[in-house]
Amino acid sequence: MADRKQRNLNRLTERMVRNDDIFCSLLFDHTHRTIRVVDFRGGNFQNKHNYLESVLLAEGMRKIFTLIERDDMNGWQRVGYLREGTIPGYYKRSDAYIMSRIYDEDWENSASGDDAPERKAFLTDVKNVGKEMAELKGSGIKGENVDEEEALVAIKAELARIASKSKKGKGKGAKAAKMLRPAPSSATPLFRQFSREIEHFYWVAQNRRTKQINVYGAEYQDCFGNAKVSMYFTPDTRAGRTVARQGLNDFIEWLGTIGAVAIFALARADDPEQNAIYASSGFRNSGWMNRQILTSADPVDQVLWTKKLT
Repeated sequence: MADRKQRNLNRLTERMVRNDDIFCSLLFDHTHRTIRVVDFRGGNFQNKHNYLESVLLAEGMRKIFTLIERDDMNGWQRVGYLREGTIPGYYKRSDAYIMSRIYDEDWENSASGDDAPERKAFLTDVKNVGKEMAELKGSGIKGENVDEEEALVAIKAELARIASKSKKGKGKGAKAAKMLRPAPSSATPLFRQFSREIEHFYWVAQNRRTKQINVYGAEYQDCFGNAKVSMYFTPDTRAGRTVARQGLNDFIEWLGTIGAVAIFALARADDPEQNAIYASSGFRNSGWMNRQILTSADPVDQVLWTKKLT
């Protein structure tokens, strides 16, 4: 039962729709109640919009979003979708534009909040911290590509290390332990899925002296050469930041050797440390996905970070 629960939390459910009016794939994230539309240019936008709204209501979902090329933006805008970001080189030769519509009762789709002062202040702070992180120099940090089971072992080892330090009253183990997700079961993938027809890759970085670990995942679309990367642990110490940044850089370099040209990441907007890691590794902020994930309290935004390798 534990494995099935974890699998449902991480995996998307796909539904293909093909009739006289519409041709597309719908990716359902039932945990956060979102639908991603993988558009195959079938049908006019109004028919598509009407159908999607009927599916959203029937399935109890709350947000629809899609990644499209520039030529399709106007059609989605005409039926009430807002642009949330851009992923340069997502389609190898062209960029992807993220369009969305939110159906929460307290949300107005007339504005996305890109000019909100608090959002600008957050990103300014993140980029300033990122510049400081970029100056950090670490030694004795090794990284390697691992399989899923090895990634699981590494995550559990790091959780045990943090718990041990917390019991001894050393460092910031207690604070870090509260921020971390529980150890996953042996389900695939370890990180939340975003796309369809993907390959999963994992990377482990470790400080040889302190044994501190960070674990990364990527879902890779070989047809387009794009990869979404995720980081498991959010560091809150200088040593942790050094491991996290070096591991991320090494993983991105390795992804480049297998053909990735466009890298992107989504970091929670209430996690400034993790956002700063991406900023320190040469990512640029190219979007803000409103109310993208649900928590026990309120919906949480995700910040989009992108990096082109060529």
